[in-house]
Amino acid sequence: MRRIAWRIAFLAAATLVGLAPLAPANAEEVAQDEVANQRIRHLLRRTTFGVRTADVEEVKRLGVEAWLDRQLAPEAIPDREVDDRLQGYESLKLSGPEYWKMLEERAPREGPPGPGEDRIMAAQRRQAELNRLREMAAREVPASVLLRAVYSQRQLQEVLLDFWRNHFNVDVSKDDVRYYVAEWEGQVLRKHLWGSFEELLMATAKHPAMLFYLDNHVSQAPLARADRVLRGRDEARTNGLNENYARELMELHTVGVDNGYDQDDVIQLSLALTGWSIGNAAAERGTFVFREGFHARGPKKVMGKTVKGEGVDEGEDIVRFLAAHKNTRQFVCTKLVRFLVADDPPESIVKAAVEEWGRSKGNLRAVTRAILVHPDFYAPANVMTKAKTPFEFVASSLRVTGADVQRAEAVMSRLGDMYQEVYRCEDPTGYSDRAVDWMDPGVLAVRWQFAADLLNGRIAGVKVDGSPVLAEARQSPEVWEYVLIDALLAGQQPGTLTMAPFRKRVNDVRREVRQMRPQDRQREFQVLATLMLGSPEFQRQ
Repeated sequence: MRRIAWRIAFLAAATLVGLAPLAPANAEEVAQDEVANQRIRHLLRRTTFGVRTADVEEVKRLGVEAWLDRQLAPEAIPDREVDDRLQGYESLKLSGPEYWKMLEERAPREGPPGPGEDRIMAAQRRQAELNRLREMAAREVPASVLLRAVYSQRQLQEVLLDFWRNHFNVDVSKDDVRYYVAEWEGQVLRKHLWGSFEELLMATAKHPAMLFYLDNHVSQAPLARADRVLRGRDEARTNGLNENYARELMELHTVGVDNGYDQDDVIQLSLALTGWSIGNAAAERGTFVFREGFHARGPKKVMGKTVKGEGVDEGEDIVRFLAAHKNTRQFVCTKLVRFLVADDPPESIVKAAVEEWGRSKGNLRAVTRAILVHPDFYAPANVMTKAKTPFEFVASSLRVTGADVQRAEAVMSRLGDMYQEVYRCEDPTGYSDRAVDWMDPGVLAVRWQFAADLLNGRIAGVKVDGSPVLAEARQSPEVWEYVLIDALLAGQQPGTLTMAPFRKRVNDVRREVRQMRPQDRQREFQVLATLMLGSPEFQRQ
């Protein structure tokens, strides 16, 4: 075991060496008849969670533009396999109020101990069941995100949701957020993904998941001195203006950090948003409510704009203002181009995205298309230069191997080992997608271990015995190289760093293949597949 761990660490370090420059591919070195395939693979790397040979063939059949337009209209794409896999995920169907109602109706009641139980054991059983119900969405929603990434036919939609999930980050480990995350995923992010940025921003601003996560649900107008003396008359009343959400609304969600605003603007925006809260009464629990008694009255000015209206209208007015601000346009487009194209966003593509944002009034479908059809999207400087995050690596490994994820718990645990648990990023910035933040030997060693465990069937709840890739071990070792490059790298020829140890191992197998037992032959094939999944080429996209 110690020897295996050392070998994995060594191979991870070697992979890091291969990734270090993240040098762009040189299209001039590629045979002319392969250029079209290179463009298709590049498009698929950025718009899917793992490029399979079947995906390349589909794009060839439809044509690049037709395939992209189909992905940009996912509502017309059947997704039966995902529907089937998520059928038993009860929490995905629950709104915030419905979740609270479910907890109330199904929470275990006190009663006499069951057969073979004493009072302590019965109390522990009831508590365990209550904890299960409370954590149901916190388990099921992240698992559903992974399953959709692996199995959905609507791949571009899932890729973009990964972007917006981090742009508008919430964390289920923060108390009541777990009760709202299913509705957040389905009725905020998924519902507004292809609409206007203003609609998406307003939906996030008014949702209990965000209001709770960034504490705006307790933000109230500062009390005057005389009011503080009488505070005990209203126990729901606190003495605090909370600036958390207002600050992140500008810094992370709209105009960008220190980009046209100062601390006074943060305070003024916080005042405009006082009273934006979450219902507690039975009829409104888990819904957005505006508490007039918590709202700061009086004039307000944010970034030079005098806030219009009164009450809840003030907050809505300033959210619309921020959504339409030119700095927001530049900031969000730059971030989206960084995500889809390159860690150093090409100015030409950012400019095109910003212009389309202006023409379409922030229509996210149109802006996304403008990025992906731009000629510079395919520039050699942007090819194979982004690194996969842990989530992208895990999803793509499962996808290209044809693994059958029957239970996701163990896979989600592995993502925790790689420090990218879904919906559990404590920092409001969300997870980074830049190579510099993920490519270190420690993280890569964990990736190698995941690849080895996956291909050897050592991940609980994940079946690989039906993998079409592993079935190819029956073929002659003479063709293993071509089989694995085609299946796991979609035909992308790896570099010397990958192929030198790969070919050495294949040559050793060739010499001994006649004496090998079938299980030994299978094991050697799995080792070679692990080399491919751990290669620098598989870490890139």
